[in-house]
Amino acid sequence: MTLQSSALPTPASGSRQVPGAMPLVGHALQLQRRPLAFLRSLPQYGDLVEIRLGPRRAYVVCHPDLVRQVLTDAKTFDKGGPIYDKLRQLLGNGLGTSAREPHRRQRRMIQPVFHAEQIRQYVPAVHDEVVAATAGWSDGQVIDVAKHTYEIITRVLTRTMFTATSHDEAAAVISDALPLFHEGVGQRMNSPFAFLERVPTPGNRRYDAAKAQLHSLVDRIITDHRRIGTDHNDLLSLLMATRDGGTDGGTAGMTDEEIHEHVITFLVAGVPTSAAVLAWALYFLGQDAGLEARLHSEVDTVTDGGSPAWSQLHRLDLTTRTLTEVMRFYPPGWLLTRVAMQDTLLAGQHIPEGTVIVFSPYLIHHRPDLHPAPERFDPDRWLPERRQAMARDAYVPYGIGSRKCIGEVYGITELTLALAVIVRRWRLEPVPGANTHLTDPKPTAVIRPAPLMMRLRARKPS
Repeated sequence: MTLQSSALPTPASGSRQVPGAMPLVGHALQLQRRPLAFLRSLPQYGDLVEIRLGPRRAYVVCHPDLVRQVLTDAKTFDKGGPIYDKLRQLLGNGLGTSAREPHRRQRRMIQPVFHAEQIRQYVPAVHDEVVAATAGWSDGQVIDVAKHTYEIITRVLTRTMFTATSHDEAAAVISDALPLFHEGVGQRMNSPFAFLERVPTPGNRRYDAAKAQLHSLVDRIITDHRRIGTDHNDLLSLLMATRDGGTDGGTAGMTDEEIHEHVITFLVAGVPTSAAVLAWALYFLGQDAGLEARLHSEVDTVTDGGSPAWSQLHRLDLTTRTLTEVMRFYPPGWLLTRVAMQDTLLAGQHIPEGTVIVFSPYLIHHRPDLHPAPERFDPDRWLPERRQAMARDAYVPYGIGSRKCIGEVYGITELTLALAVIVRRWRLEPVPGANTHLTDPKPTAVIRPAPLMMRLRARKPS
């Protein structure tokens, strides 16, 4: 989504230190105890602020123009820093974690996998998996929505990625292992004490076991695909068939190690993020009966009581705006880092080589001067006439520049379909007193509303 420029002032020159850093740990306690409130507080200190990650100095960009500078100048600000150090422990050098040069080749080869025409072919599978995952729901039942959306998105991704294997079995393994991995990464993201990760605590053992489980599953799936040797028109088959046709004239395919890293990346990046967005969407709908009724009316009208089709997606305007607002309110990638690859200037501040730069879509999305009343959930802020007044890069859930999320269209498609399929048959009511922890959620690798208890109410399309 491209936003128009507004009269937002240019970034102020220089940087300011954020108060409250403690000896040895810096601002790590604030990031661990109330990370979202801490991020919301940073713009009051300036457009570029200095924090401490343990003893290490880092800069947080709080202005969308500075976010653009950092994200579009990959030569100066490459992927790196404590978050990506942790992610590489599981992902290796896949598309989401690799440095600038290997990323250029990887993206060139993987791009066809996510062409719109290819994604269109997945629509029936997405529909079938959402229906199958919700088949056991019953009127009046209280469910943990976050758990169920995790299962739904896992089924969808494994069905579209691994047609040749038993995706039910794969989905079960992934559903068990991925939450443990993300919990471990979240705990490690803000910890200044790397040595604690090697202590054989129960949490560390669960994290290590989850990593091993995921790696073993992906290795087995790749081996099975190679053995069968058939194009199954799924994501894995496309990865295996792709060739490097770049300007260097290369025609080499990917090694099994590269395919392994990309598959792991798709799982780790694709399941928890989309599952969280879908869960939050159902949560916010349950808080607003008027919005829920409008959404039900739209889905019933557009689909005429049937299954949503690819050709109808563009007409699900409120559905799309609701998901857009979820990703403004609680963007899945809420805290990310880059590393300065050379001495440079940022907002007039000298940035030495090796300095960590932090950017947070959540922070940008909650600046009141960019998004009036940012703590109000309001899908109508994305109506065309209101969207035109927003500053450029005031909305960055997928990033910008050459490292923008390659799965954006895939993700929006699966989420729009999943939400439409669910609300066509169900209303979800909040359970009084059950979700008080969501007033100040504590994110791990994603901002996930877990647990999220809601009561199912069956409905018939109007």
